[in-house]
Amino acid sequence: MRVTSAFNRMLRLPRASVIDVSFGAEGVIVTVRLRRRRRVCSGCGQLGGSIHGRRVKRWRHLDLGSSRCVIECELRRLWCWDCGVRYEAVPWARADAPYTRDFEDVVAWLAQQMAKTPLAGLLRIAWDSVGRIVQRVVADHLDESRLSGLVAIGVDEISWRRGQRYLTSVADHRKGRIVWCAPGRNAQTLQAFFDELGRRGLTPLLGGVVIDATERLSDRADDTAADAGEHDPGDGGLGWTGSRPGNLEDPDSDA
Repeated sequence: MRVTSAFNRMLRLPRASVIDVSFGAEGVIVTVRLRRRRRVCSGCGQLGGSIHGRRVKRWRHLDLGSSRCVIECELRRLWCWDCGVRYEAVPWARADAPYTRDFEDVVAWLAQQMAKTPLAGLLRIAWDSVGRIVQRVVADHLDESRLSGLVAIGVDEISWRRGQRYLTSVADHRKGRIVWCAPGRNAQTLQAFFDELGRRGLTPLLGGVVIDATERLSDRADDTAADAGEHDPGDGGLGWTGSRPGNLEDPDSDA
């Protein structure tokens, strides 16, 4: 089996063919050719656009043993009416990213399991690169419909750094996942969640809100319930199940 065929099977880069493999000081350099002929802007995804030139671009891929693996490909630079001059889009990497999708997905998963400093050392990338990678992966995978159809939510806060820095998180109890979070832990922070619903044109049909946070957050939820009017939760209104810190209440309790 030829080396290029072996790397095609091993890397499985979508819509790409390996045409050369070399070994140098940077590691394993895998040269590929894009099989797609259509010109697609990497910024907005529009088809067409005149060719403004060609240039070789590189992406860091998952390591092969102890050696770095670098993917390189000659890409067309396109003139887009909306974005200006941009590289054509490639399916194995996100727009403007110096890493492949596979590499960034691994970094984002590890960022959930460990701190940034050991992660950066393990994958041999810059500390600041971890945050930028996570932002791209989250933006790519974020479900835009996550705020639709909320019925029962929970609100909590978590400290994420020394010096009283907090994140306020809102979770969908029916789906068991976090749907919104923002820095801070005051009434304005929680109000930003309801403002986001308003900007999206979504009407909350909350049957219950469970909160285990500061008095300021609880007061904001109280005000929201009052603004919604006194409706029975079964009628689709905002039913408030308030709980002060350390005192979570059962909505079915007679107390």
